[in-house]
Amino acid sequence: MLGGSSAINGQAFVANSKAAVNAWGEFGNSGWDWDTLAPYYKKFYTLTRPSPAACDHLRLSYIDDEVRGTHGPVQASFPEGVEDPLPTAWVDTLASLGYSASSDPFSGEMVGGYINAMSIDPVTKTRSDAVTAYLEPAKTRKNLHVVTGATVEKLVFDVTGTTPKVIGVEVRKDGNITTVKPVKEVILAAGVFGTPKLLELSGIGSRERLEPLGITVVVDNPNVGENLQDHPNTSISFEVADGVKTMDALSRQEPEALGAAMQEYDTKRTGPFASGGNFAGSLLPLPDFEGPEGQEKLKEVLSATGVDATPGPFSSYHSSFVHRVLGDPTEGIGNLFTYASCSNVIPEGAGADIIHHGAQGTPGNFLTICAALLYPLSRGTVHITSADPAVKPTIDPRYLEHPLDLEVIARFLQYIEKIAHTEPLSKYMKPDGRRNHGAPMELGDLDTAKEYVKKSGLSCWHPTSSCAMLPRDRGGVVSPELFVYGVEGLRIVDSSVIPLATRGNCQTTVYAVAERAADLIKDAHGICV
Repeated sequence: MLGGSSAINGQAFVANSKAAVNAWGEFGNSGWDWDTLAPYYKKFYTLTRPSPAACDHLRLSYIDDEVRGTHGPVQASFPEGVEDPLPTAWVDTLASLGYSASSDPFSGEMVGGYINAMSIDPVTKTRSDAVTAYLEPAKTRKNLHVVTGATVEKLVFDVTGTTPKVIGVEVRKDGNITTVKPVKEVILAAGVFGTPKLLELSGIGSRERLEPLGITVVVDNPNVGENLQDHPNTSISFEVADGVKTMDALSRQEPEALGAAMQEYDTKRTGPFASGGNFAGSLLPLPDFEGPEGQEKLKEVLSATGVDATPGPFSSYHSSFVHRVLGDPTEGIGNLFTYASCSNVIPEGAGADIIHHGAQGTPGNFLTICAALLYPLSRGTVHITSADPAVKPTIDPRYLEHPLDLEVIARFLQYIEKIAHTEPLSKYMKPDGRRNHGAPMELGDLDTAKEYVKKSGLSCWHPTSSCAMLPRDRGGVVSPELFVYGVEGLRIVDSSVIPLATRGNCQTTVYAVAERAADLIKDAHGICV
């Protein structure tokens, strides 16, 4: 559908880290650092505060007007309701544990528990995405042509010169192939999986991979499709006390609950369909590694997990950054967030769906607390296995392949237990209540936590970095100007160029990178708008 992932994602509006963005420059990308990118984060969105009562209920005093976007096309907002006690209890509980929101997340330096905004228009209570923000205002322009129902099959290059130059894009529509010819350049934005696929189909990739498929090699770059990063997560669902409302009835698709929610949305634009489901979150350091004893524990863990489980030219740079932030109490390396419904994270539970529903659903009401690892060292791959554009690429995320990833996320899982048993959140939990299928009733033992992570681990659907912006000898596919190495006239502008997994959801960073890319493109061609 039009809008890509922005049209189907969970709408959580989460800022990246200053340290992480500065690392892009440290990796060898001149001109990419927080001071350069921060104005583009601010440029693309408008954040609207809710009513004063909702601001107080959601503990939104962290919002800094010096940081907040106020004139951008993407709309971000918060729920208006003040009846649900769980979000407030979440923030207050983390504050009692020493993790109050330290600043505005879009300052790049925030840690703590908070209520994050959602990409929802505060007036219409509808999704704000790339289509509503960027396409709709521009769709009447005479130089804009949007073609749907078409598949790009490959790029066409002129290889007669010293450097191959892109001269066309082959597109299949209704069984017919058309070659679209660029005037200035081609901008590839097929996403973290589609972009490396298209490069390889076009002859840009590893010679050892492409030649056996009968693809003529244009640029031999084995970095294409490598360095894939994503946020693994695990979770536990806790049964809540009697009378605490959750979204379990909706997750089970009970007709009465669905009808009531739709009626409320249709008539008043309120209720569960007017807001996202996972807006109570946090950006946390790992408590186990804080203080003098924690620093010694970190040294022990790093010593025991100091292997290069994911080989490649980027590994030493990647490991150096991750090891540094693991010991920084001001850097959030884990995202702990809630979802007010029972989850199904064990495959032999109620089927393949993450949320229980229908006849297989678990009766009762639950609060799920998730732990996502924000800077995993495990890196995967995405590659073609056929020269046929209709064949999907093979994706191997390699979750938890690096032993440090398992060590860190298992410790965050243990911390979930502590949060659930700390007031005020604990008073909304049923004493000795049920948990989701397969969840241990006690996670004090680290080995038990690790085994549960292995069984329950899921993707956050935040993939990045498969065509990373890095020097070519460090694993790169594109330059700091986002040009593909080895060819002329081809840029990539999507999440595949982000060299390091973002601190939390990657959508905001995709928008910021795209805004900066627009300026780079305009400057290159002398375009004044």
